[in-house]
Amino acid sequence: MPVCQAPTLRFGYVGVHRMLRRAATLAPVDRDAVRVILWRFVVTRLVIFAIATGAVVHLPIDRTEARGFHLPPQPHAFLEAWARYDACWYLTIAQHGYVDSIGAEDMRAAFFPLFPSVIAALTPVVGQPMIASLVISNVCYFVFLVLLWTIVEPRWGERVAEAAVWTYLLFPSAFFLSGAYSESLLLVLTAGALLMAMQRRWLAAGVLVALATLTRPLGVVAVVPVLAEYGSSTERFSSEAARRLSLIVLPLAGALAAYAVVAWRSFGDPLAILGMETAVRGSVGTPWQPFVAMWQDGPRVHAFNNSLIDAVLALAAVVSLPILFAGGPRGYACYALVLVFVPLSESLMSFNRLVLPSFPHAILLARAIDRPWLRSTVFASFGTLQAVWVAAFATWHWVA
Repeated sequence: MPVCQAPTLRFGYVGVHRMLRRAATLAPVDRDAVRVILWRFVVTRLVIFAIATGAVVHLPIDRTEARGFHLPPQPHAFLEAWARYDACWYLTIAQHGYVDSIGAEDMRAAFFPLFPSVIAALTPVVGQPMIASLVISNVCYFVFLVLLWTIVEPRWGERVAEAAVWTYLLFPSAFFLSGAYSESLLLVLTAGALLMAMQRRWLAAGVLVALATLTRPLGVVAVVPVLAEYGSSTERFSSEAARRLSLIVLPLAGALAAYAVVAWRSFGDPLAILGMETAVRGSVGTPWQPFVAMWQDGPRVHAFNNSLIDAVLALAAVVSLPILFAGGPRGYACYALVLVFVPLSESLMSFNRLVLPSFPHAILLARAIDRPWLRSTVFASFGTLQAVWVAAFATWHWVA
């Protein structure tokens, strides 16, 4: 059964469409700021897509990695560059759903349904599933950057907002936000939910949290900053406060129930995601377990599960958490804490990508690199590493 035939997923597509259509009304955004974000987004995406396409055409492919589960060859090199790793699973789900046999080691239980649902819905319009996925990711990416500016600028000023946007454009693993991955969709839903909560539109916030929950396993964490906003708006508990809380909680509960039904019908287990996560990332343990395992296996500059780059990034993310709690909204800090420690309870694998939804860390970095020379140095280093990583990704070398 194609993904888009499921009623709950059609609801998800409609919800995302409405959210994007109303994004411009979430909060007043200076048109000059939108134009600046737009040209920076377009220029950096043209560079990233050019590097990825050039890598496919001119650099050798890692044939060992390419022997894994993959899509049929894409009709153009610029599309082939993105048909890698998790993208293959999202597009397979969009085309075949969760039920039909795919003749490979089936990892579909690890991938939540909203993103492939939207791909399936858009494919008849654009003609190619990969094109549909890239359009969705990049539209969500751009809208998220506008929403990020809207969140940051009133509290910390234009310079910090500008640096936060640059962080999300140049961070080494940020190219995933332009690919056939679900992080962009998760980010725009989370930012939209937070802005709705800041405007006390609790039902809209609850619906967006529900959609985030259907996007990725950790999408449910989007409820944390929303509940923090709810707590700051409620001085005492009353029937009206309970009603507002229900507007947040009930859509989330409905999304969890809907996923459990889909997983039960597709895999025979409403909690199939837990078994798949354990099989892929390892059993749950202490947050320092991944660092011990990396040392025992022999650390490498960057590798599947023992990457020094991921380890350093994880340590920086952990060390900065007390600063987030001390110098920013408590809800942001709690959100970041969960996003950091849940992956670290299993392994270092893909940490550089899994940390992308932690926009509080991006804001903190933007605040920390206030001096022009420091900002230029950090962003030049980020952009260089991103160029290397996107070329590696396009040629079937492991990045995240």
